[in-house]
Amino acid sequence: MSPPSDEGDRDLEPREVGRRQRQSVSELASRFADTEPQGKRDRSESGDPAPAGKRGAIDRDGDLGSSPVHFNRRWKEYLDNALDELQQRIVSSISRDIHEFNESIHSKLSAMDERIRDLERHVEERDDEIVSLTAELRQTKEEVKKLSERAESAEMNSRIPCLILSGRALAPRQARLGAPLQSAGESAPQGGSAGAGPSDRPPTASGPGAAAPERARGGRDTAEVEDICGLVIRAVKDRLPGLDIREEDIDRAHRLPGPNHRVIVRFVQSGQNSVRDQLMTRRLELRHHNDLFINESLTAQKNTIYRSLLDAKRAKKLYTVFTRWGHVYFKAEKFGTSTRVEDTGKLRELGFAIKE
Repeated sequence: MSPPSDEGDRDLEPREVGRRQRQSVSELASRFADTEPQGKRDRSESGDPAPAGKRGAIDRDGDLGSSPVHFNRRWKEYLDNALDELQQRIVSSISRDIHEFNESIHSKLSAMDERIRDLERHVEERDDEIVSLTAELRQTKEEVKKLSERAESAEMNSRIPCLILSGRALAPRQARLGAPLQSAGESAPQGGSAGAGPSDRPPTASGPGAAAPERARGGRDTAEVEDICGLVIRAVKDRLPGLDIREEDIDRAHRLPGPNHRVIVRFVQSGQNSVRDQLMTRRLELRHHNDLFINESLTAQKNTIYRSLLDAKRAKKLYTVFTRWGHVYFKAEKFGTSTRVEDTGKLRELGFAIKE
């Protein structure tokens, strides 16, 4: 689009045209009358027709003169058209870019949407698998818990007839050495050494609770025998007079490893009024002797609970801790109610530290 110009100034630059159009104030004022209506412009102030020299709107050829007003109007039209064209180009370019951007975004969003749907399908499959595995794990835990409870109950029942006796009263006595083993064809002498006391003489094979001498390890020709049942019976009768305990009441007995001369005794009967029950009832009478202690044989879990509660008792948090038929109880106050603790989870709920 080319800029406008007067017919006489077509070959001149716009700046040159503008320079040539600079006129005096009087000339501009006279030319300003060219923009007024025809009827008013051709008349004087008195209403008479104006002289021909004052009608500067029309030149010799009858065309409009090159007044600044018409010149500026043409430039304004030119600039408006240029701005419109530039605006259309900008809008077209922006529209094209926006369209391309929208197409790119749309394609990318479509790909992302497809990917998200694929991921959602995989996640749903994994969620279903997790739910199934969670249900199986919960069921397995319940089964394991039931099996653990059954095993714990079975072990408790097997340990109910057993009591653990400990203390200096069960310290080992002078052991008797058995007779040397004879070679083939020789008979072993009857009886033992003359200096053996009645408490150290092993029972005969025909007597109740008889125990045959065992051969020592390593192939030695001597055997060492200890009458554990007789030791337990004497220790109990000396400290609990009136309690009728015989070897027929004891199924078996043997020492346990560790300090304090512990002996585990399994009784033939364990019900009410049995020797085992009488020992547990009268064990408090042994306090003033301080050399014989009687406790129930507990499972590993109950033993952990018992020792943990004993620590709490030593810390003055509990009044007493005791066991009954394999279960562990405690009292927080002297005249309070007894609370039974079945597992370590209950121990944690009560706020007691677990002593492994």
